[in-house]
Amino acid sequence: MATEHEMTLTRAMAALLAGDPGATAPTGEGVHAWRLIRWEADVPLTDEQREALLEGVEAAMAPAGAAAACFAADGDVMTIMLALTRYPAHIHRDTVLWLCARGLMEHAAYNLEQDGTMFIGEEFSDPTAWVSHLAPMREIADWWSRVAPMNGSVARTHRAHLLTSIKRRQYASLGGYVSRALRTETELSRVCFGFVPLVIEAIWSQHAEASLQSLTGGLNLNEMTRHPREALLSWLASLQGVLRACPAPLSAAPIDHVIESIRADCSLPYSQANLSRSLGLTPAYFCRLFHEKTGQHFSTFLTRTRMEKAQYLLSGPEEMTLAEISAACGYPNKSYFCQVFKKYTGMTPGEFEAAYKHV
Repeated sequence: MATEHEMTLTRAMAALLAGDPGATAPTGEGVHAWRLIRWEADVPLTDEQREALLEGVEAAMAPAGAAAACFAADGDVMTIMLALTRYPAHIHRDTVLWLCARGLMEHAAYNLEQDGTMFIGEEFSDPTAWVSHLAPMREIADWWSRVAPMNGSVARTHRAHLLTSIKRRQYASLGGYVSRALRTETELSRVCFGFVPLVIEAIWSQHAEASLQSLTGGLNLNEMTRHPREALLSWLASLQGVLRACPAPLSAAPIDHVIESIRADCSLPYSQANLSRSLGLTPAYFCRLFHEKTGQHFSTFLTRTRMEKAQYLLSGPEEMTLAEISAACGYPNKSYFCQVFKKYTGMTPGEFEAAYKHV
């Protein structure tokens, strides 16, 4: 739960982000550093989705500290300002931030059916100069590869061992392997925090349905700062019940059928929630299976397929009204169709038709 000081910080940061001329600088008392995060939607958002995302930011970022967010003028890019109040050590803050950012991405993808790209900025000390820190920012995977507590070769070795145990459903052996790996480590706190994302990503590669919330339910990060080895092993032990409840990995056949259906007729009102329900999968599982199969998130694939059809219809010889093309591509709302088309192609439907129409 946010403290009174963190709630004050949130209000001050919100005023700064909004460009309020009367905004006062947030106090640096109790703040170890400041940081910016940017989330870019793959397709235009509705007002309801923007509101839901803004409401979810504070809870998602709470483990790291206080947060405020706002959307850019076009409504598809959200900037988050963080006052990092919870962990004095940089090595702890990075792992906590990875968890917070992944949690917000999961919220957007599974609850709002909106995919996007998360970018992380560097820490800074003066909140009033936040605009100067909007660039450069790194995509979360690239950022984590640069700040992860373990170097790449060591992390790959650990990941291979963890994957072997998970594939064989030998979940009890995870703690044994990690315990042995820690025997020669001199920087236990740094390495233990580094194991958290490594274990979660290894699990996701085999159990796509496992939510971040379910995997971190037994994770006590505060205790890990004091007793890193014991807290990490306790968390790994708590994962055994969660993982045993996971079904065996499914084949990609159901996803193949979904892909074929969308390509055959993209005008239907497809949704991640309805499709996952029809296949007997959780939305999280469906989303991860779809990404593993196609390399794209569901909403990105659906939008791309619809936009390709829109371009085909706009450039073809058949005379169709904009409303007819919009409906044929799965957009009952003509105005929203135009928004998506402009974002995807950089042109309005009318401009595209004038440039590419076959006569």
